[in-house]
Amino acid sequence: MEHFEKRIPLMLELGLREDAVSALRQYVELLWKSNEELNLISRKMTFEELIDNHVIDCLLPIKIFPMHVKAAADFGAGGGLPGVLYAIQFPEVSYRLYEKSVLKREFLTRCKAFAPNLKIEGEILPTFKDVDVVTARAFKPLDVILDMSRNYYQSGGSYFLLKGRREKVDEELGLAQKKFKDLKTDVVELKSPLLEVERHLVTIRIPAK
Repeated sequence: MEHFEKRIPLMLELGLREDAVSALRQYVELLWKSNEELNLISRKMTFEELIDNHVIDCLLPIKIFPMHVKAAADFGAGGGLPGVLYAIQFPEVSYRLYEKSVLKREFLTRCKAFAPNLKIEGEILPTFKDVDVVTARAFKPLDVILDMSRNYYQSGGSYFLLKGRREKVDEELGLAQKKFKDLKTDVVELKSPLLEVERHLVTIRIPAK
């Protein structure tokens, strides 16, 4: 965990609450130990890459996460990035994580030990509702995410989606706008302080601070 400790000052600078560091440390340790068995992240990944490529990435937009949120949902939660991390950062938010894999759901359930505001679910139902914002990272294209939650979108739902290259983002936006004619999005470039990578945040109906 030495590299985690080394990155704590940067995490705090990005907006991580100081009293969330202990829970985040426990989560990262559990994620790393469980990965070999469950393949939650690439088994070829080093611990340093986990912190710099994934944990830090999820923290890049944390300061602009909508503050009005009381209930959130994460699609394709996988190993819990960003869902578990955001649940740790925002303990007052009821955070529902959607994951198809039974084994990954079992892992996510273990994360309740340090993020008791988590709720673990399986399939995303067509009647999906009752959350203030949907998050997702490295999940489906934008049009598929909106299709999966069409009723939620049509009722005014908000989205906070972590994406990669701008070229790919623009491609996804083009496809989504063909299906959802009224779609209006904001794309924010996210600068990693550690890596030369393209990262973007795509938001829908997130109020400006």
